[in-house]
Amino acid sequence: MRTLLGWPEELRVLRRFGLSDGQRLLDLGSGLGAVAAELLGQLPEATLVGVDSHPGSFPPALDAVSPAAARADFIQGNVARLPLRAEAFDFVMARLVFQYLPHPVDAAREALRVLRPGGLLAISDVDRSLSFAVNPDLPELESLMGRYDRWHRDRGGDRGVGARLKDILREAGAEHPETETIRFESRPESAELFLDSLMGPRRMQELREAGYVTPAEIDEFLAARARWLQSPGRAVTRYLRMACGAKPR
Repeated sequence: MRTLLGWPEELRVLRRFGLSDGQRLLDLGSGLGAVAAELLGQLPEATLVGVDSHPGSFPPALDAVSPAAARADFIQGNVARLPLRAEAFDFVMARLVFQYLPHPVDAAREALRVLRPGGLLAISDVDRSLSFAVNPDLPELESLMGRYDRWHRDRGGDRGVGARLKDILREAGAEHPETETIRFESRPESAELFLDSLMGPRRMQELREAGYVTPAEIDEFLAARARWLQSPGRAVTRYLRMACGAKPR
């Protein structure tokens, strides 16, 4: 459930943007299916198609024999060249996907292509200038996050894309783009979960294998992390930029 930190607030904004029951939904970058499972659970009359670049079986977050699963289909595809017909969906959502794309405007145009006229494209992503805060300070985390930003940028991504979502929608041809920033904060008992969402074992391994951090630097961070987790007022605050635009009628 780590990918869904802050989901209730995110869902509130999606509903304000225009998400509603009975719609034909497209989930770009569907991954393990956690977002799809939440949407199908909240919207019992909706249907959903999930697209992800990685091949795989039915997403583990969904029970393949559940009633909700009967309203879903998952396919492998590239978000910039969707293997889907035009005007097939009412609402397209891309959650934490655009930060990985070297050409996000092209992906937004492709999402608009598969929307019906008047359909909605909602994008949620990070803005590194307003991404997280930790209390008490944990400079070792900030250091590793800077390395992660560089690793991400060197692979063609942009951890600052959240600041540009409205411009991306406008350039892609969407009408009436609007934005909202949501904030969600850990409790002491959930602080470790929030911290791992920023710099967990998999991310550390990726950075180490790519040569962006040394084993000694990881050990230094883990020691500081252990001390931080003993702080009585420990908290992590995360921020997410959200934007939505409509396909012209």
